[in-house]
Amino acid sequence: MPRYSVILGAVVVAALAATAARADEMKLIMTTIVQPNKPISQQVYHKWADDINAKGKGVVQIDVRDGTTLANSANFYDRLLSDVMQISFGSLNYVAGKFTLSEVFALPFITDSAEQESAVFWRLYKTGALDSEFDQIVPLYMHAFPPVSMHFAKKPTKPLENLNGLKFIASGRIPTAVVTRLGGSPLSIPLTDSYQALQRNTADGINFPMAALSDFRLDEVTTYHITAAFGGGPGGVWMSKAKYQSLPPEVRKILDDNSGEAESRRAGAVLDQLQAKVQADLSSAKNQTVVGLTADQSKKWHDLLTPLVDAWGETDAAHAKVLAMTREIAAQVKAGK
Repeated sequence: MPRYSVILGAVVVAALAATAARADEMKLIMTTIVQPNKPISQQVYHKWADDINAKGKGVVQIDVRDGTTLANSANFYDRLLSDVMQISFGSLNYVAGKFTLSEVFALPFITDSAEQESAVFWRLYKTGALDSEFDQIVPLYMHAFPPVSMHFAKKPTKPLENLNGLKFIASGRIPTAVVTRLGGSPLSIPLTDSYQALQRNTADGINFPMAALSDFRLDEVTTYHITAAFGGGPGGVWMSKAKYQSLPPEVRKILDDNSGEAESRRAGAVLDQLQAKVQADLSSAKNQTVVGLTADQSKKWHDLLTPLVDAWGETDAAHAKVLAMTREIAAQVKAGK
């Protein structure tokens, strides 16, 4: 009987210890703002959270919520600051007037891929050059977007020298300026209405990420696609600075050890792979053509768009500094440094 009591006591003590450990384990809610089972959600957000959860068992657990119930692209920033959730993916393009320096990554011909852009973005952030913008949130890792492509409803009869006479859907200040500099007429049409605009010839084309083309069925109303380094966009996985700084040291260490530039590169590489798959599928499809810029186009379009990039850098001293640093860091990343 005494031996049984000792065993029973040990079991009770172990159970109480496990309960206490679970009680001390911090739970952080993470929103992805994408629908469940999308490749980007599974391969980037859930994969990262699973790694954290495995290494942080008993210390921290991340509860991933897909969809837009808790947050969406327009309100994720405010919801983070309000502690509705503690971690979220989000595009900084949707935070009006706040991240004007970070929009350097939407400029054409700066980086060639999402992996490059994500690494450059992380390194630029770590220099402190963006501190004025990141006063309320901190990145766990950057998740920048691949360069947008130009998608045309109809195949042109010859290689395009510019976009003269063409009406192009573009969202955002810099993509709109790109269309204008190339001689096109930018159209501000919501993404939800873009399918009909292209179908009814209200628009001749759209600037849009290749990887997301089929998600909005835009591949059904476009037939000709030009890929080039037309500019990506600043995205990432964020926490509010106040929440991050309030974390226990052991929780912050687990997050930090599994974030940073390495995770930024991984997220960017996944986006590049998804983009490459969509591009390959389009290239092999009937009535679809995917091309890069010809040598002649590349020179002419660089000449047309370089003043746009230079003008961005001439906005003020802060823009000039960020553009120069971004170009320098991008050169290092492209060289494998």
